[in-house]
Amino acid sequence: MSTTDLTAARLTRPGPDGARILLLAGRTWLEATGSADEHRAPVRLLDRLWLSTRRGIELDVVCGVGRVLKLLGSFGGAWNMAAYDAVVLLPDLGGSPLSARVQRVIERIARVTRVLGVSDGAICSGPATTVAVGSVIGWDEIRIAPRPGECPAGLVADRVGAALLGVLDRPAIAPVEPVVHDSVAEHLQRIAAIASSALLVGSAAIAVLVGGRTRTLAAVGPALTDQACVRAAAVRPLVVLDTLADAGPARDVRPGGGVRFFAAHPLELADGSAMGTLSVFDREPRCEDEFDPEILRDLALLASAELQYAGAPA
Repeated sequence: MSTTDLTAARLTRPGPDGARILLLAGRTWLEATGSADEHRAPVRLLDRLWLSTRRGIELDVVCGVGRVLKLLGSFGGAWNMAAYDAVVLLPDLGGSPLSARVQRVIERIARVTRVLGVSDGAICSGPATTVAVGSVIGWDEIRIAPRPGECPAGLVADRVGAALLGVLDRPAIAPVEPVVHDSVAEHLQRIAAIASSALLVGSAAIAVLVGGRTRTLAAVGPALTDQACVRAAAVRPLVVLDTLADAGPARDVRPGGGVRFFAAHPLELADGSAMGTLSVFDREPRCEDEFDPEILRDLALLASAELQYAGAPA
């Protein structure tokens, strides 16, 4: 076995005070399938941490758990585990506990960084260790039990994201609310009105992200009851032509509350870091030729410029 046998990738999200995470995942979590909801654990974990911590995130993804840990046991000095803020082990569901040899490797890594194992059964044959909240080192396990029809990738992202917040957060730095002057607020309201009129939708909104949550700065029409789709669109443009027919977006980021059409574009700073979203939505679905994403993109760029002028934080 050599490092060339390993399937690896590096996923990143921009931002200050970057964090590094290593994800060792079973092949079934990484393979593409016909379902839009399945096997997106790396990307969804990356986005969950990025939106929650407001830090840059660098996620190294390597296929394999047991075999990679065996490799580390033999050539551990070639891979500096202390350089990672956390190491996440995500074996395929339904597997057996790791061997005693591999468990010794985990114990060694846990002395220099936080190690988190996620599975539907025991990863280590011994009792799970409880790590103090916020501890930056140590080993812990999370058991997941996806319900029928539930997206396991989304479940993994939520559970791991919550467990690592104490490691990745910087509690001494409180989220800073953007200060939006009256003139800027007026311009943002005008942009929202233009978006609603130009795209022929009942609602449009401009929102910023503060501490992983959304704050609406300008809006036209009824508001969304669930902001998960707005937060998701801060990562990349999101378009749902018909929430009842479009299987593209994952179930947990599709808008609810009777909304049939939803589209949003990120608001970004000059360095590419996320600031918020410009979204439009309606109770009537759309066909592909009834929506022009370039209009939404141009208006999002205009809103981004207004917020940067106002000094809204990244």
